[in-house]
Amino acid sequence: MQILVAAPTYRRNEMLDGLLKSLSELALPENADVRFVIIDNDRTGSARPVVEKWQQTFPAPLAYQLEEAPGVTHVRNRALQLAGDADLLAFIDDDEFAHPAWLAALVRRYRETGAAGVFGPVQSVYPHTAPAWMKEWGVHGTPITEDRDQTKPGATCNCLIDMATVRKEAMSFDPRMSLTGAEDTLFFTQLLDRGHRLTQAKDALVYEHVPEDRARAAWLLRRWYRTGLTDAVIAGRNSAPGAARLKSGINGIIRVVVGSVLTALTAIATLGQNKRAMMSRAYTVSRGLGMISYALGKSYEEYGRKKTLA
Repeated sequence: MQILVAAPTYRRNEMLDGLLKSLSELALPENADVRFVIIDNDRTGSARPVVEKWQQTFPAPLAYQLEEAPGVTHVRNRALQLAGDADLLAFIDDDEFAHPAWLAALVRRYRETGAAGVFGPVQSVYPHTAPAWMKEWGVHGTPITEDRDQTKPGATCNCLIDMATVRKEAMSFDPRMSLTGAEDTLFFTQLLDRGHRLTQAKDALVYEHVPEDRARAAWLLRRWYRTGLTDAVIAGRNSAPGAARLKSGINGIIRVVVGSVLTALTAIATLGQNKRAMMSRAYTVSRGLGMISYALGKSYEEYGRKKTLA
């Protein structure tokens, strides 16, 4: 069995160093040839020195690839190309680090199920400045407590993909979502639409660093707004544009109205002291606003980059 582990990166060298340290300490799956690749989306090649340092002592083949086209979709499609002769492709992000059993747990679950995609839990690591309610909630993470199938799309921050299925279905990540995000949501939605199985591996744990600028309520509201918008794009992809926007607008208005009422009632009932409960209601409002924005023809580039002089 041939396995490629791919990690996209963009100007996060300190965290990338921590990721590579954790990958060097993995308990590799039995009866498998595993190789690793770091795909750098910074055209200046800023991650190359970090990778070259680890190549000297890394316990498995470790490669560096530069992908100059901006946006995570292009990086993930490069990984699909590099995994052209592999049986499995695992993704992990550069702001994460893996539990030693991570990859073996993903592969074990794949061998048990033959699923097209396997997903593991993500546990958030918060800065000391993060509010207590956020740390208690762990809202940035993805809890998975048992091995079971899932009927909704997963994320590429901790996943294993069956490359035979990808080749059979001629799958790739949609470049139109390269700067908006949710390219993985669309990818796995398409797999589900075509009747393929997705499942979970509770022991395939990774940890995600949450930077200070994301450990804020305002960032969560923007993220939920974006997911509302991109989910509406995905939901309406097979419908006439006018009908899709109308449906999204109606659903968005309902969410905003209901969510606003529930947020206000929660604030009154808790005297404004239960921030977690209020934010869980605000989630509905923010996603509704994103759906309305889609209905109005707007877009949101969460991963857009400021232009710099060459």
